[in-house]
Amino acid sequence: MINFMKLTATHRERFVKKVHHHQGHAVGFQIDRIRLPDGKLANREFLTHPGAVGALAFAGPDKIVLVKQYRHPVRQFTLEIPAGKLGKGENPLACIKRELSEETGYKAGRIRKLLYFWPTGAFSDEVIHLYIADRLTLAEAHPDDDEFLEVVTVSPKQMDRMIRSGKIHDSKTLIAYSLWKSNLAR
Repeated sequence: MINFMKLTATHRERFVKKVHHHQGHAVGFQIDRIRLPDGKLANREFLTHPGAVGALAFAGPDKIVLVKQYRHPVRQFTLEIPAGKLGKGENPLACIKRELSEETGYKAGRIRKLLYFWPTGAFSDEVIHLYIADRLTLAEAHPDDDEFLEVVTVSPKQMDRMIRSGKIHDSKTLIAYSLWKSNLAR
C-alpha cells in the first residue's frame, strides 16, 4: 500500500520562477521553472484559466436542459450542460446563475453544489464547479455575442442513449450526469 503522505512529502516539486506567460482572451500559457525532488531543474508548461461552472439543469423531472454549440478546437457540435467561464473574482454560484440565464433563459429556484474538479490537471490549472439546478422558470436567453446556441431538452433515458452512442463527449456533462444518476446528487 502506498503511503500518500510520504509520497507527497518526498515527491513535491518546488516553484523557482515564472519563465514565460502569455495571456489570451480566454486562457493563458505559462512556463514555470521548478526544482524536482532530486534537485534538478525542469520546466512545466501549462494553460492558465480563471475557472468555470456548469449545471445539470432540470426543467422538469424528465427534462434535462442541454445546449448544442459548435466547438472549434474539436471541430464539431457538442451537447453540453449549460456552463461558462468565471469572471475575475466572480463567485461560482453567481456565475452559474448568470450562465444558466444567458445560455438557456432559465432561472433556477434551487441550485445545489455537486463538486469541483480539474478537467486536465496535467497541463491546465482550470477548475470546474458543478451544480444541480432545478425548479426552473423560463425567461429569455441572452447569450454572449460570440455564442450561437441551441437549447435542447432530453429525458434521462434519452441522455443515457446519447452517452452510450457517443453523442455526448463533454467531461463536465458526463461527470454531472453520472453523479446525479448514481444518486449522489439527489
